[in-house]
Amino acid sequence: MTRWLASTLVTFGCAGAILAGAVPALAHDDTSGAIVLDVTDQRVLGTAQVSFAELGYQDTSGDGLVGADELRAQEANVTTSLVKVLREHAALEVDGQKVDIIGAGPAPIGEGQVPATKYVEIIFATGPHDGDVSRVDLSWSFTSPTDQVVLSGPNGPVTGRLGDDSTMSISLDAASTVRSFFLTGLDHVRSGLDHMLFLVVLTFAVVGSTVSRTTTWRVVKLVTAFTIGHATSLCLAYFDIVSIPPQWVEPAISLSIVAAAVLALRGRGETIRPWIAATVGLVHGLGFASSLGGLGLATTHEVGALAAFNIGIDVAQTAVVLLVILGIWISGRMLAERHQWVRMAVCSGAGLVGLGWTASLLAA
Repeated sequence: MTRWLASTLVTFGCAGAILAGAVPALAHDDTSGAIVLDVTDQRVLGTAQVSFAELGYQDTSGDGLVGADELRAQEANVTTSLVKVLREHAALEVDGQKVDIIGAGPAPIGEGQVPATKYVEIIFATGPHDGDVSRVDLSWSFTSPTDQVVLSGPNGPVTGRLGDDSTMSISLDAASTVRSFFLTGLDHVRSGLDHMLFLVVLTFAVVGSTVSRTTTWRVVKLVTAFTIGHATSLCLAYFDIVSIPPQWVEPAISLSIVAAAVLALRGRGETIRPWIAATVGLVHGLGFASSLGGLGLATTHEVGALAAFNIGIDVAQTAVVLLVILGIWISGRMLAERHQWVRMAVCSGAGLVGLGWTASLLAA
């Protein structure tokens, strides 16, 4: 076994060790402070905690908080503009149709000792919608104690989180779930440059300079193994069965690009076995799961959602691989012997990008 192959296997072995050492985690989400939406057959009713300053309350005591007396003294003035403030910071759509917030007010203040707080609970209601609800979209730019959202629908509660852009889409029927998560899976591969680079370099490593039925079939087998790996870890991470910090996962993904680039440049793609591709897929799947958590998607049909998301990813991956194979074939026909320079340029560039990403992630 040559030194470079041993180094590559050690890299993949480390990735496997990361997975093997993952600490199982149970889902114990605390929904206190969450944005709660109750979808009735007529309208949407909501409660949420919001930073007092964003609602128009003043800290008259100068302690950075508002107490019960301050809330009561200012309640009348704040209530008159509360609907306007909510419309500026929040928006709701039911099945693609905007529903306006038409009523809002602060939650009743309890008697007795009420501690001073940074957040004020508000209650709001929207105008009527058409009836049966299959999807709810929320945009929320308020400062709240948590980004968690709980929707109470006809099939029970759905819990999720606002995405990185402070929006959330909640699917309540199977058709909406499949469509939303499939399209998200497609788009995620397109926007995930690290995953695309790995697929490109893996294809170059296996195909080399000559496209044939044998090399194409080997790529298909390896991508299938990769798919099985990432689908497995994505599901385990999505359901909180394993939990690995992103600062471990992301450098491992970058290193997988470097390892594949080395194999491609050395012309030793035939040494890549399905179990190696599956192991790398496990790591990449954790990256997909981490990104999925920040997209602001939730549903009552979690199994169907994950299946649709994985299928979307796999369709996009297959398209990437087929396009790369087509590009290699065209390049070979047009450039003849000079085609080797294309492979070297692409794989060298990808390897350097992977090294740069790894260094920056480890230094962060």
